[in-house]
Amino acid sequence: MTSRPTSENVAKKRAAVINAMISSLRRGEDRQYFVGLVGYYIEGIPYSASGLSMDLAAAQDICHTSGGYACTAMFPPKLLEPSTVKANGIVKINVGGQTIDAVRVRLEVMLDDIWSVAEFIDGRQHDLFFDLDTANSRLGKFPVGNH
Repeated sequence: MTSRPTSENVAKKRAAVINAMISSLRRGEDRQYFVGLVGYYIEGIPYSASGLSMDLAAAQDICHTSGGYACTAMFPPKLLEPSTVKANGIVKINVGGQTIDAVRVRLEVMLDDIWSVAEFIDGRQHDLFFDLDTANSRLGKFPVGNH
């Protein structure tokens, strides 16, 4: 079991890395991040996940929340609860020259669910945060499978 000071240090490091990522993206820096997590919330509904890519396009209107961060994101309708699709509607977007259906949603990530953060610079990965204990202890907290 991890001692309290170590857990506090991990939480502080995680918060500092996420703060730096949010600040970078809000300043419009052309950076790419990968956030390893056990899940996130879409319109308040928990979804199991292994990670989330964050960059200027994916992190529109990113902001701090009381427990982590939130942003507007786009998801294929088939990955979302039908009630979310119905409430938010489907839009057509161009991805790589193809028109696809997507739903604009509010996505929220809680700090406690993040186990890693990496930044990609010139195609090279730079690990900014890693905590396997978080991955192991939080993994079962989110439902598995499609909604």
